[in-house]
Amino acid sequence: MRVVLWPRLVGRKFRERLGAQQGLQLTAPENFDGLVAAIGGADVLVTDGSIYDARLAAALRHDKSTLRLIQLISTGYDGLTRHGVPAGIAVANVGSFYASTVAEHAMALLLALLRRLPRSVGAAGDRSAASGLRSLEDATVAVIGFGAIGRAFAERARPFGARIIGVVRTDRPEPLADEVVPVSRLHEALSRADATVLAVPLTDATRRLIGAAELAACRPGLMLINVARGEVVDTDALTAALADGRLGGAGLDVTDPEPLPSDHALRNMPNVLISPHIGGVGRPQAAERIADLVIDNIRRVEAGEPPRHAIDASVSSGAVHGS
Repeated sequence: MRVVLWPRLVGRKFRERLGAQQGLQLTAPENFDGLVAAIGGADVLVTDGSIYDARLAAALRHDKSTLRLIQLISTGYDGLTRHGVPAGIAVANVGSFYASTVAEHAMALLLALLRRLPRSVGAAGDRSAASGLRSLEDATVAVIGFGAIGRAFAERARPFGARIIGVVRTDRPEPLADEVVPVSRLHEALSRADATVLAVPLTDATRRLIGAAELAACRPGLMLINVARGEVVDTDALTAALADGRLGGAGLDVTDPEPLPSDHALRNMPNVLISPHIGGVGRPQAAERIADLVIDNIRRVEAGEPPRHAIDASVSSGAVHGS
């Protein structure tokens, strides 16, 4: 099986794991021209869902393409739904692999904002630093998108005494949520929440899901945490809501654009925490485990079987529930 890695975002351990497998021929092109040349005779493309672009989609539509599988090393697949995948090519992601670490990161951002850590940590002996501190106990958190990440966050928040509202596409019971509401009642959920965690995939339905109207509907002082995709939130509307005090703060692991310009207003707000899209980082032996999943899927496709964690990248499915 001929496997193309694009771009070379996979680490050394990942490549060594794949390279040790008999029958796999690995190619890691240096540039896009090299990719077009390599992909023409490849069976598998290993890439990231956000990096897949119009040029790559066009290259796959070439009449001589032999590709059988696009294996993502990410959970998100927004690039594929935006630019399309030719019929006959299976697509798979890594399922819920990153859910636990992303949920931990969301919790860390929320607790840091509630406890005002950026300000209070450096205020030794200054009791005024206690002003404005808040607790997660008895707080209501609206988790928008109750897929693997949303459920993992709820599982971690409930022991703190938080009440969870799960916001999903359709009204259905969720054991980890105290209440479930459909996305049609998003404004109502935001009006009752002390914090919200965004954990939806980026699709046509979720792009700018949180805009000026949604932020106006929020309970005053709400803390917003985004570990989904930057484009789920209208950045200008978010900046305005923070500047005029309608929101209590924002913890952003993703932004639009990403990264934000160094002089962007959000970077200088004391109640905003921005991390560089690292929510999924930190799981032990992640490279080796993802490599094993990729190898398994390659073998499945080689045997004529469907891959694990197969996704339909032809439509913007799973709009709010997530995967």
